[in-house]
Amino acid sequence: MKNLYLFLLAVGLGFVAAIPIGGSQIEAAKRAIYGHLRAAWMVVLGSVSSDIMYGVIALFGVAPFLEIPWAMAVFSAVGAVVLWVLAYLALRESKKPHHLRLDMNSLKSKRWAYVAGFSLAVTNPPMILIWLYGVTLAKHLGLATPFTAQAKAIFISGGALGLGAYLAGLSLVMYRIKHFIPLKAIEKVNYWLGIGLFVLSFFFVYNFIRIISKLGSAVRL
Repeated sequence: MKNLYLFLLAVGLGFVAAIPIGGSQIEAAKRAIYGHLRAAWMVVLGSVSSDIMYGVIALFGVAPFLEIPWAMAVFSAVGAVVLWVLAYLALRESKKPHHLRLDMNSLKSKRWAYVAGFSLAVTNPPMILIWLYGVTLAKHLGLATPFTAQAKAIFISGGALGLGAYLAGLSLVMYRIKHFIPLKAIEKVNYWLGIGLFVLSFFFVYNFIRIISKLGSAVRL
């Protein structure tokens, strides 16, 4: 019974953790609005795959290199570049006043959708901290004592299910309401999604500069 409660707690925490707007949510929503629900769900799958990877890293400690400052700097730099590319593509499509290319290969492609979802999520190492916070709560509630390998696997599975459920549900809602949104409105949505991705990139740029500055100070000392 304790494992069931642990699983349900992880599902709830994963669902809540997926609510804040991020690159994966924006990319999934964009594809859903364009009518490509399966591609949107592939973005979700890519994002969840990365989150599971970080769950394994956090709970089993198989990648201590992520604690190295330069590794975090690389992740931040890659994240900024990925977001810039996606923002450019969204803004480019928003400048088509007469029609929207609803059959765009870049949005229909399930393979690239998976890559986009995974790339956006994998450039967010702080996800490790979210997993660790969840474990701390589970231990506080007495659901992770002892925290065996089986319990860790259950917790990761529940968290991934919660994350995926929210993102998949968001995509489905956006897909359902797309018929009620005029084409002009979709163009504006695409424009603001692009702006959102661009603004989000500044977090990664700031993180990169902060880490590099610390490394530079350490070298001078």
